[in-house]
Parts: sequence; structure tokens; C-alpha cells
Amino acid sequence: MILSAHSVTKRYGGSPGYQAVRNVDLELRTGEFISIVGRSGSGKSSLLAVLGALAKPTAGRVLLDGADLWGRPEVELAAIRNRSIGFIFQFPSLLPNLTAIDNVVIPALLGRTMAVEEAYRRAYDLLARVGLADRADAYPDEMSGGEQRRAAIARALVNSPPLLLADEPTSDLDEDTESEIIALLEELQRARGFGFILVTHNLALARHAHRVYEMRQGSLEPLDLRDDIVEPWRHPRHFAPANGPIGAEPAAAGRGPNLAGRDLWRGARTLLIFGTVIFAGILLVDFAVGQYQEHQVRKHGARLARLAEMALSRLQGEVQSISDLGDGRYELAVHLSNVGGEQPIYVMSPDMRAYVQVGKLWQEVPLTPAGDEAGGVSKIEGERTYQYVFEARVKNFTQLLPNYMHVRFADTMLVSPSSSPRDDVFERKDNYYVYLKPFDVSDETVAKRMKFAGKPPAWMPMPPH
Repeated sequence: MILSAHSVTKRYGGSPGYQAVRNVDLELRTGEFISIVGRSGSGKSSLLAVLGALAKPTAGRVLLDGADLWGRPEVELAAIRNRSIGFIFQFPSLLPNLTAIDNVVIPALLGRTMAVEEAYRRAYDLLARVGLADRADAYPDEMSGGEQRRAAIARALVNSPPLLLADEPTSDLDEDTESEIIALLEELQRARGFGFILVTHNLALARHAHRVYEMRQGSLEPLDLRDDIVEPWRHPRHFAPANGPIGAEPAAAGRGPNLAGRDLWRGARTLLIFGTVIFAGILLVDFAVGQYQEHQVRKHGARLARLAEMALSRLQGEVQSISDLGDGRYELAVHLSNVGGEQPIYVMSPDMRAYVQVGKLWQEVPLTPAGDEAGGVSKIEGERTYQYVFEARVKNFTQLLPNYMHVRFADTMLVSPSSSPRDDVFERKDNYYVYLKPFDVSDETVAKRMKFAGKPPAWMPMPPH
């Protein structure tokens, strides 16, 4: 048994608060494929976050390979997320300043699970496996949505995790691309034998799993779809037929014996010696080029690993608070912490944007920095808080949680170990998701549906997705 959950509950807000996950039991065997369906806001993403060590459960236990997942220190949890669990989120979340192969190799470099050269070889093999061998050097903005999703799959598998978690991995793709991605995931899962949990709202996709569950208001129940099984998609690859052997021209009739055979042999011997010298030279040049390229790969990989470790591991960010200023205006406080010791981290030009979900789209709302610290260069040795003021007067917003807006804060920042960087800059992107109570909805209205014990919270954090 690779993964098991026992009486898992996840609650947001104060006690009793809102229960996104209610007393869930689930077991996943090695090599098994499970799908979880349910309406938006039913708790699917929250459950996956708890199972994947992204959000701590309020109650219950999660066992990975028989060991209590949430009984371990944060350092061990970080290693488990990197090496033992592969994640495919609703959005590809590729780093825009890195090529496809660099994006794929990042988890291996951060986790130090293999040497740099081996990591790049494995990353390229995975890109080839998902059909992106010729796109290894492409940047995310040069790739289609389906190509970005394939790169995200390769990234999730680069450390050969025994467990893969996918949260709505095809929600923003067209039907043909969606079917290709699910077929690819099925094929990889069968070939590599990892445990696989797929969260989706699409019953047609869910039917491909060995077992199907449905999430209803935080509760997980088995769903029987055996009477309506859909065969897995097949996408046979078609190759152009190989050309037939090229036949030699028939010898010209009537041609007599070559009387100049001695001269012909002397010329052939000279040509052979000359060709051998040229071939040896080519091999020597090829060896030198290979050594240089290998050195460059090691150098590039080591530099990338250092920058990525600093920007993604040593610098931690979270939404600290959201205050209701009235009339649809809110104050946002985002907290950055340097948890890597004494070496300072320099953050340049953070660009924060705010979005409210309306239907399946994200509608941007006005947001401005509340202080000078949100611009320029900041030296972070311990902790720093950035404050912003935004307006969220949005009608017809999507209610994943009754009477609450689904809000996303997208933050882009340049991170460097130097106050005057040259080529040691890493572009980091963060997405923070929260439930936010609208200014024009009364506490009484919220309390009738949500049944909070006290005053409904102005906001509640959501797991990454």
C-alpha cells in the first residue's frame, strides 16, 4: 500500500469553521489508478493537497509507504514532495525564463537526486517520451497549451516518484488535446507503475481509472461506473513507410576486364589511408566538442541549481492577511521569508496582480502597492512584508464556496543573491489563492449557508492548485 488516508478532515477558518474535507478514508496500491470526481467546491483540490503534503489536515492521518506523513518535520516533508510525489496542477506553472528541458530538470537539481548530466539526459528522455524531443529548447511562451502540459508531466516524473497526483490537468484544453494528455498519462502509468490519483470533473475521463470516487460536500464515496465503461483512448503513431532498398545499377553488358587493376589498387590504398586520417580527425574534433558541451551542461546545470535553490527553496512566500477596508476595497499583506541562513536574498521589481474568477475566466481587478517597499530592490535577510490595496467589486463571481469570491494573486519577482546582478537572476512566479468575502454580503447571509460558529472570516487561504 503506497498511500492511505484515515479519517482525514480539513477545516478552514476557526472551529468549527468550514469543512472542505470530511472524515475521508482512502487507500491507493502501487501501480493503481484512482479518479475522484465532483462539482467545483466539493473539496477535491483540498483533499489532494492534504494527500500530497501541501496542506496539513485538521484531523486524521495520511500514511505514505506506511509512515505517518504529517508526523515528519518540514525538511523531510520538502524532500518527500520533491522525490516521492509528482504533482500536475490545473495550470502548467512552467517558469517562463527557462526552456522546456530546464523546467523539467529543476526538481532533480533541487532534490540532488542525480548528477547534472544524468538529470539532463533523463529530462530529455522524458520530453521525447511525451512527444517534445524537438521542443526541448523552447520557452513556455513559444509552446501551445498542450505542449506546456506535456512538459509539466515530464517535470512531475523526472525524479521517478512512486506517486503522481493530478488536479484537473486538462481543464483548460480543447477536447482533442485533453484526450491526448489523458491517453499519455495512462500509457506512462502502465509503463512505469506509479500510483496515480486524478481529480477531474469529467466523468468520461474518470472512467479510465481502476476505481472511481465522488466528492460531495467534503465526503468521499465510491462511484460505480462499470455499466458505462469507455475504452482508453488510443493514438497510434503513424510513420511514413521506409524507403525500399536502393538497387545497384546493373553492370554494363559487354564491359571487359580492367587491365589497370594495379593502378586502381594503389589509388584505393591511398584513398583508404587519407580517409582514415580524416575520420580520426573528425573523431578527435567530435570528442573535443562533446567534452566542451558536457562541461557547459555541468556549468549551466550547477548555476541553475544554485539559483533555483535560492529562489524556490530559501525564499518562502505566503498571504499574511487581507483586511476589509469597506466599499469593495481590501488591503493585502504578502510575507516573504529568507529561511536559508545568513546570506541575503535580493528581490527586484515585484509585480503583483489580483484576479477574481468569473465563470471559467479570471477577471483582473485594480491593485496598487501600499508602500514604497513594493518597488525597487529589497534586501531580505529575515522577513519582509509587502502591502497592496485592491478593489474587488465584481458581480456574478464564481462561488466555489457559497457567498465567497475565488481570488488569485499572481506575483512575479526577480530574485538574485547579488545587489547588482548580471547573469545571476532568477524570475520567480507565485500564485496565491484565497476565498474572499464580498463587501456587499452580510455576515448573516454567509452564516445561514456556511454555519460558522462565530463571525464569518473575511478570507480563507486555499491550497496551491
